[in-house]
Amino acid sequence: MSLPNLIQEKYDAALNSKDLLFFETTKINKNVDGVEFEITYAPSLAKKPESDPTVEEKKKIKVNPFLPPHPTLYVQDIGEEHSVVLNKFCVVPRHIILVTKEFKSQSQPLFPGDLLAAWQCMMTAFGTTPALVFYNCGPFSGASQPHKHLQIVPLQGQNPQPPIKALFNQIRDRKAGQIYVLENLPFVHVITPLDRSFIDSSTDNEEIADYLAQMFFGLLDAMFQQLRKHATPDREISYNFIMTDQFMMIIPRSRELATLSQENLQVSINSLGFAGMLLVKTPEELASLEKHSDLMQVLKNVGYAWNPDADMEDSIEQ
Repeated sequence: MSLPNLIQEKYDAALNSKDLLFFETTKINKNVDGVEFEITYAPSLAKKPESDPTVEEKKKIKVNPFLPPHPTLYVQDIGEEHSVVLNKFCVVPRHIILVTKEFKSQSQPLFPGDLLAAWQCMMTAFGTTPALVFYNCGPFSGASQPHKHLQIVPLQGQNPQPPIKALFNQIRDRKAGQIYVLENLPFVHVITPLDRSFIDSSTDNEEIADYLAQMFFGLLDAMFQQLRKHATPDREISYNFIMTDQFMMIIPRSRELATLSQENLQVSINSLGFAGMLLVKTPEELASLEKHSDLMQVLKNVGYAWNPDADMEDSIEQ
């Protein structure tokens, strides 16, 4: 059975058995500096039910839901090191998670095998529907589990691309492998176009894995260069990683929770926030984001501010 059909079959069965929970949402769009932010309101997540009756035991012993994965959520193995499982709590249907079969830390960088498995899933898991890969790395990234895992969601809507793609499209004469910064973003970040001609023409998985790793570690090195120019991090480095079929992007994180205006509300931000896709669970959070004068400042609050006095460069040669 093909991966898209298997994911759909397992998703339907897990939803029917209530081993997977889908939460209805309301979506609101808000344009900020050319980015059509998508705010998803999922009130049911605020009262997310416990998965089983052993709550008190789980408070005493941290349970790893990926080792082993729940049999009704397990989809299939990808290569020798990874498994595809369904996200138990979904606001996007068929949201999948790529986990390492053995425990590895969510504070590790991504390695060639991780990136290859993620690319293969992204390109095949949802048929012709485009998808987004994201990785929340480190304690301030919005990661919910310490076991290394990437997440992959199908993109929805008439123009199925993450909102941040609008700024990527504005890069003039962009070249694959060159690292750029986006002028409209007030926080430290780096982004690079991917060479689809090379990837699509290659029949050697090791070659593709090495290429993706070269792009990733080039970005990671550029992120540290930008941090040295614009900030003085006083804590362990965490970051968010986003990958589409067109680009990779990394954003270093200073904290997990963003404070929303005068209400002193706090909302967790992960990689999807920097893709332009924000999730809130309460009406107060929704109202605060709706009336917020600049959502870019919300993201800057959990990243590192771009220092306008630093010696800025339009791009960094890899």
